[in-house]
Amino acid sequence: MPRIAAKLPRRRRRLCADEDRLGDLPDDLLLDILRRLDTRTALGAAALSRRWASLPREVPVLDLKVSDILPPRYHRCFRLSEDARDSKISSTLSDRRLLEAITARYERRAMRSMVCSLKSLLASQARRRVERLSLEVFAYSTSACINRLVVDAVDSWGVRDLEVVATPTGPLTRLEPSAYSFPLGLISRKPGESRLRSLKLANCLPPPLRGFNALTTLVLRDLPVPTPAAAYEEAVAACPQLQVLHILSCEIKITARRVVLDAPKSEIRELVLGGELVSVEIRSLPKLESLASQEATVLLCSAAAAPCLAHVSLAFSVGRLEGGGLAGLNRSYRDFLIQRLVQFFQGAITVKDLVLRFTGPEMWIMPENPFSAMANLRRLLVADVPSSWDASWPRLLIETAPLLESLYVHVSHSEGEPRQEVPGETSASRHYHLKELVVIGFQRTERQMRLVRFTVEVSTALRRVALLKQGRVEDKGSCCDWEVVSQQSAWCDEERLAVLDGIGCSTGQIEVVLS
Repeated sequence: MPRIAAKLPRRRRRLCADEDRLGDLPDDLLLDILRRLDTRTALGAAALSRRWASLPREVPVLDLKVSDILPPRYHRCFRLSEDARDSKISSTLSDRRLLEAITARYERRAMRSMVCSLKSLLASQARRRVERLSLEVFAYSTSACINRLVVDAVDSWGVRDLEVVATPTGPLTRLEPSAYSFPLGLISRKPGESRLRSLKLANCLPPPLRGFNALTTLVLRDLPVPTPAAAYEEAVAACPQLQVLHILSCEIKITARRVVLDAPKSEIRELVLGGELVSVEIRSLPKLESLASQEATVLLCSAAAAPCLAHVSLAFSVGRLEGGGLAGLNRSYRDFLIQRLVQFFQGAITVKDLVLRFTGPEMWIMPENPFSAMANLRRLLVADVPSSWDASWPRLLIETAPLLESLYVHVSHSEGEPRQEVPGETSASRHYHLKELVVIGFQRTERQMRLVRFTVEVSTALRRVALLKQGRVEDKGSCCDWEVVSQQSAWCDEERLAVLDGIGCSTGQIEVVLS
């Protein structure tokens, strides 16, 4: 069949001046494109076409950061300034001052640019529906438009999740930072009508929170030393419906007393604390279920202070104890910490799930055993045990927890050798509920074998022993929510026999997993 060539008419290649191909796209597709862009680009997309002009009002998340405006040269100068201050590079005083002046100028320009953008955003008076607003400013800013944006977002836009980060800037404020305070002194004119459910503040003094009936999550972090304890107490008292409270890396005023949480009507179920200078006394949190503390000391006045407390995670580290100088301060801190732990466990009798991360170059929990009888403890994780410690020390906990069912011990690898050991080898009493022992980082050392042998001897209900050469413990976000991630390792027959003989059990009685 002969090939017939049809001559097609030539199409116009030049677009008409008024043709709007972006405008032909459906709204759902345009909104999907905007959601994949950063906030500055999404807001600027309104200039692309007539159809795009109103779409940014529908973007559910606004992420406005002053750091996004800073040029790359600022970050190079900032790193050089920090290195010069820390004597990592040779520099003169005039060089350091010049670098600090350059970075300060860039910061002022970026802040002015951001303020202009926020004024334009407020001037548009567009009706928006925003679910989450994240705002980052420099802590020295006193512009009222920043506060007005927050007020409009809470009152008019229906924001549910609000985060405000005030970044310290300049050499003096980084050494002696001051907290950011909202210029208008509030974040809403109609708190009772707001939909705000989550408020996260970094280096920001909490505004008045009374009347925010929907607020269930409050996160306060990076507040500097001058912050009084009353600032935290007032926030808790103003929001009895709070369910989650985090106080992280905050430094309470040295002359102030500890933060006292005495709220018999409080709904707080999760409390997370972090920072060496954070000290909290719990007098009444009747619905508290989970407590996590990293370097923050916690005092339970009595078991009735938190009768529902079931999940606890504690992490503390003490520096070198031998010698003079700082070692003397470390010994004083060790004694203070042991005293606080003794008082805490005397009141934490309802705990069922416990995570302990006690670290340091020397084993500081001995010679005094800080653990009282934990009559309800079911699951225990002892994580990040330094190899310079006696790895068998968790057996102190076996003796104080008669209902314990699962014990996990994770040994970290380091160069140190054990110097101090837990006295005693066996116990006259028997344990009738422990069913599972898992040791992660098992290297068949004498102390590790002692822990396994002790557990096998005293546990009449033991059914499973897992010894993992390689592995780690990963946190899954919430308190006491973790999982063991193991890596397969080879065991030769000689190692298997040595372990089975050393721990004094056969595979017929107990399932022994070597991985």
